[in-house]
Amino acid sequence: MGTQELKAKVGELFQSVYNFHDRFDLLDTYSRERLLDRIPIQSEEVDELKVALESESMHNVANEAVDVLYVALGTIISIDDELAVSALNEVIEKNNNKTDKTHYLNPEGKVVKIPN
Repeated sequence: MGTQELKAKVGELFQSVYNFHDRFDLLDTYSRERLLDRIPIQSEEVDELKVALESESMHNVANEAVDVLYVALGTIISIDDELAVSALNEVIEKNNNKTDKTHYLNPEGKVVKIPN
């Protein structure tokens, strides 16, 4: 499988999440309080990913990582469309602008800004 297939599958995943929300009548723009209700769902998926990383097959790790993304996409779908698109653009641009001249990989494995 190549990068193009992976990109296509991420788009397909978004459509699946959208269809899921539509099927269960969850396409409303959520209030901040209702978005907070999603945190335990997201936390559960992250916890399951951690367990998989610690002791399960890479197949299970991949499935749990996709579950994390599935719930995260559901949260994005639950935010006002204009605001969600704006945030997506900002995060994409911010990360696309990071280079080895402006950022470095810290010992924990996170790309962080080089101090002035």
